[in-house]
Amino acid sequence: MTLPQRTALVACLLPILTIALSYFLTVQGGHKPWCVPYFEGCTTITATGVYYPAAYVFRAGLISAAVVFILWWYCVRAWLESVGRPEHHPWIHRIVTFAIIASMLLIASIAVLGEHMLPPSDHRFLWRFHTATAGLFFLVTALCQIMMTVRMRQLQRELNIKFSRIASKQILAVLQLLLLAAFVLILLLDLKTEGVEEIFEWWLATFSCLYFYTTFHDWRDFRLTRQEKSQAMRQDDDLQGVSA
Repeated sequence: MTLPQRTALVACLLPILTIALSYFLTVQGGHKPWCVPYFEGCTTITATGVYYPAAYVFRAGLISAAVVFILWWYCVRAWLESVGRPEHHPWIHRIVTFAIIASMLLIASIAVLGEHMLPPSDHRFLWRFHTATAGLFFLVTALCQIMMTVRMRQLQRELNIKFSRIASKQILAVLQLLLLAAFVLILLLDLKTEGVEEIFEWWLATFSCLYFYTTFHDWRDFRLTRQEKSQAMRQDDDLQGVSA
């Protein structure tokens, strides 16, 4: 398994497992009820990481995940540049920059969480800061993933991306776009009902995490570091020597 593949796998699984474990600990502590938040909207992702000991897991897991997100975006840029003549598409660099900044905002957003923010009425600035930075992370990451899908589709042949793999990227990108459009429409028409924002948050976070995994198989032969490349070349030479 290559370093980029490990990055894609961890970027997908680490946040999902962190949120799931934090929710379990929060419910076990009696702070939130058991439910299916994807359909019931009974709690926010943030609420699963406020109360201790879940807050320790939530902070450590998602801050670590944000660092892996940054590495994933770096891998994507290097991957596209390996075949795509980046000088003709400077907007790719901007997308990666915005995505990395968004991941840094996630770190700042998670770092302030904890029971010290309760009751919310006494810590409005911290809650507004968390809400703003987390919201920007979700929005910018979704948009950057959508834009990256467009570029990957353009370079599908050069990158040797199979139809099923590019289709999975496109499906996740479209789902994120539809979620964002529906959410904006609800806000503009003032159609908000209880639990709707929470449901959108859970689905958007899940789609974003799954998108990170879509590059796992694409990166089977992609080497990020010189050491990886040299090891791959030695392995190829050994295989050729055995076959000869």
